[in-house]
Amino acid sequence: MGGVEVNGSNRLECGESVDDPRVIKETMRLINEFLSRVERHKSVLLSDSATPFDEPIRALSDWLPKIEAKIGEGNDEDVTNLRRAMLDIGRKMLGLLSQAREKWLSTYKLELEELVERLRSSKARVIITGEPLNKDESFTAHLYTNHLAIEIERVARSEGVTISISFTGLGGDYVVVPKLFGDGKLRAMQCGLLLTDGSIDEDGYPEMGTNQLWQVSAWLLAWPGKNSMYISGLTLNDGDISVVWQLMAVDHRDVFKDKAEVAEEASRLGDEEFPTFILYVVLSDGDADVEEKMVRLTMGHSKLGLWNGIIEKLESMGFRMDNDNGYTVVYVVWTSKAIELARKMLSDPMIETLVEDLAQLPDADKLRQLIELASMEPKPLGHSSIEVVDGVWMNVNVNNSRLC
Repeated sequence: MGGVEVNGSNRLECGESVDDPRVIKETMRLINEFLSRVERHKSVLLSDSATPFDEPIRALSDWLPKIEAKIGEGNDEDVTNLRRAMLDIGRKMLGLLSQAREKWLSTYKLELEELVERLRSSKARVIITGEPLNKDESFTAHLYTNHLAIEIERVARSEGVTISISFTGLGGDYVVVPKLFGDGKLRAMQCGLLLTDGSIDEDGYPEMGTNQLWQVSAWLLAWPGKNSMYISGLTLNDGDISVVWQLMAVDHRDVFKDKAEVAEEASRLGDEEFPTFILYVVLSDGDADVEEKMVRLTMGHSKLGLWNGIIEKLESMGFRMDNDNGYTVVYVVWTSKAIELARKMLSDPMIETLVEDLAQLPDADKLRQLIELASMEPKPLGHSSIEVVDGVWMNVNVNNSRLC
């Protein structure tokens, strides 16, 4: 770990703390990318009235009345209780967003402005970690103020840069979630979350960070009981700014020892529960595509061994490896099998309600695509059509025989 003082006007020049010009150049590239993105989003980041929290506040403010209006529709008490739980979660999220907005305007924005000025006037200090000269490894520049910690990371094996801004001094809340699904469904949800975006912390608590509004509810409803929830910061991307939520299932400590145990449990799920597991996996690390009529799952190459038993079950449902670039592997199920899978994922009325209600949030395009895919009719085989089988395009003739 080292430090480098930076200075300059339009572009930053290096100071004396790091001698290797190659390291200095790579550090400056990251710092200038940070400044470029702040400038690009200054109407939100540096405004005296607009904040990064306005869009999610607006989204939840529009969504909550829709859910409230649906409460009591029909005679299904379970569905009513599910919507009441989503309403409670959404209201608490809205409260946390409002607190974060006030803190941003009173503290965080001012510190960000000061940091940018210090960077441009050679008064800031940058801490660097990682491998600056090895593009196969990550490399990070760290910036600190009293209440902000900024990480500008070069992604390993690429020139891509991710930027996160973490907050201190911002409180959270607890959400007590009722048990709304059976044990098998809950275990399928939990496995799907922990094998994708979730993790198990060093004290044994299931936890997840997400910037998706819909995924906050999806996580919390999978862990009945007491959950902690707080806003940890922002991600600063090229195209947008996202609020990052941190969630922890407080009442589920030591339910799983590690991800290997989670994967083993997932591989043992029955035919009733496995589609729910796939649903949560695909919504985290995959997507559904109506135009292509497919459901896709992407996993890191390192997961292949861990997922061995799960992959066998995926293949039995029609998934086939579509791409392997040495770092990630893509599995896809196509056409009629994709439609059939989407229908299975949404066949449970409670799951269907959950997905349809969360799909009304603006960031839930994955859910909307899945719903539309499930509503499609597979092409009948009584005429010539095209289908993908085992990753190969096949003609289906009028006699239903397949020709390459």
